[in-house]
Amino acid sequence: MKDLRPIALPELKQQMAFFATAPSLNVQDEEFSSIRQARVRILMGVGVFGLVLFLLIVRLAEVSMFHPRAPFSTMTSNDIKHRADIVDRNGELLATTLETYSLYADPRKVWNPVASTEAITSVLPDLDAAIVEERLTSGKSFVWIRRNLTPTERQAVFGLGLPELSFQIEPRRVYPRGRLAAHVLGFTDIDMNGTAGVERAFDTVLSKEGASAKRLSLDMHVQFALDEELRAGMEKFQADAASGIVMNIKNGEVLAMISLPDFDPNRVATASPESRLNRASSSVYELGSTFKPITMALAYETGVVAEGEMIPVQNKLVVQAKSINDDHRSYVPLSIWDVLAKSSNRGAATIALRAGADAQRDLLRRLGLFSRAPIELKESAAPLLPQEWQKITIATVSYGHGLSVTPLALASALGTLLNGGMYIQPTIQKREGGIDSAVIGRRAVSKDTSKFTADIMRYVVTDGTGRNAAIDGYELMGKTGTAEKLINGQYAKKRLVTSFVAAFPYRDPNYLVFIVYDEPKAADDTYGFATAGWNAARTAGAVVERIAPLLGVKRIVKTATQSVARAGGTQ
Repeated sequence: MKDLRPIALPELKQQMAFFATAPSLNVQDEEFSSIRQARVRILMGVGVFGLVLFLLIVRLAEVSMFHPRAPFSTMTSNDIKHRADIVDRNGELLATTLETYSLYADPRKVWNPVASTEAITSVLPDLDAAIVEERLTSGKSFVWIRRNLTPTERQAVFGLGLPELSFQIEPRRVYPRGRLAAHVLGFTDIDMNGTAGVERAFDTVLSKEGASAKRLSLDMHVQFALDEELRAGMEKFQADAASGIVMNIKNGEVLAMISLPDFDPNRVATASPESRLNRASSSVYELGSTFKPITMALAYETGVVAEGEMIPVQNKLVVQAKSINDDHRSYVPLSIWDVLAKSSNRGAATIALRAGADAQRDLLRRLGLFSRAPIELKESAAPLLPQEWQKITIATVSYGHGLSVTPLALASALGTLLNGGMYIQPTIQKREGGIDSAVIGRRAVSKDTSKFTADIMRYVVTDGTGRNAAIDGYELMGKTGTAEKLINGQYAKKRLVTSFVAAFPYRDPNYLVFIVYDEPKAADDTYGFATAGWNAARTAGAVVERIAPLLGVKRIVKTATQSVARAGGTQ
């Protein structure tokens, strides 16, 4: 039964007060709860933001410290590897270093590899599109696209606005004269290390911090004249290759050196191995009758030919079952002068056989022909020597067969015979100050032998096979050389190596020019001949006519060419 007891007044007031205050208490609790939740959310947001910021800082540090984007990613203009300039003897610039921009990409930023490839190759058309696309899809953080851009190329790439592309400052070796003297100068690799020519020979010196310009013995005016004449001759005679050297035979300085075909060291990547070959210093040839002045010097040194003696070149000469023949047979005996002037193989062989193997080898060794030419260039080849020095070897070597040497080595040897008899090491560096040949050289033959060699080589130009090299006023000395090439063990009669050595001035021999053509052909004005007197001799004469004034050699004015007074023989 329900309690129907009446509520006391105090109790009733207490209950009514409770119900009156209850809603107000609930509202306050909810406000306090919302504030607490807001604070939690703010703290959580700050925490998340701080965590993200921390992770970003860690990642940035990791990328910067442990994952550089490129080998030279931190390189600035102050960090570029130093490499000294190269100049000729007169200070004309031959090689220098410039700051360039190289293009690289971050493949992770590429949106559309195909579109990016098309854009890049549109402004750099020499790039292979397939290779560019492959690099852009590699997933790496860094790939090279193209090194050493020109300012125009850089601006074109910059205009593409591709976010994945960036530039890196890098050094580039530049050769302002292009192909001129390319084989002497050589080139560097992409990292500025010398890999050929002077760049390789003096790599340590050129790379030394603060090093001054490297001054060479080359004279660019002489180099240009040699280059132009040899290039024209190679084209005219349709030769497969050619080389030329100009030397100061008093101090060994190489004033000019050229090898054709050649290359542009600014674009060495496009050059073929054949064009990079320095034929003047690193190709060996059987150089034929340009060896005969050595045999004449041998005769004078050993005294095996009496004054006025006539050599019986008209008679058949057989050595170890091999017949020695002359291209232009003589039916009468010849003096030693005419043996050289008419380039008689029989005469040279007869003289050498009289002197003997020991004397012949000794003279060749003194003239530096048993070893590589000791020039600073690494591209200097050793000779190919006979395995046995038999009688037939003595005979053939006397006229330039059976022994293969570089044009540079033979030029140095012949220069020795003409400069007073001192063998002077050839050099590509300018020799400063006064030159004492007794200090920098060694005696190879006597002064009398040297004088005799100069006289007899002058006679070759006035009355012998070197007439086509004669230049009025400069009294050249010289000797032709025509050798058949050895192909598969057999001499090919129609595949020739022709050469001519010219030296001047006759009264005081100071300069030597050596010209070589590899497989020249007959020209319209050579009457079907492709021998040295018709090509190499002509080129040598043309070179001398151009360079003699540059070298300060005065022309001697005469009414007619004069022959050399000599003992015996016919004029």
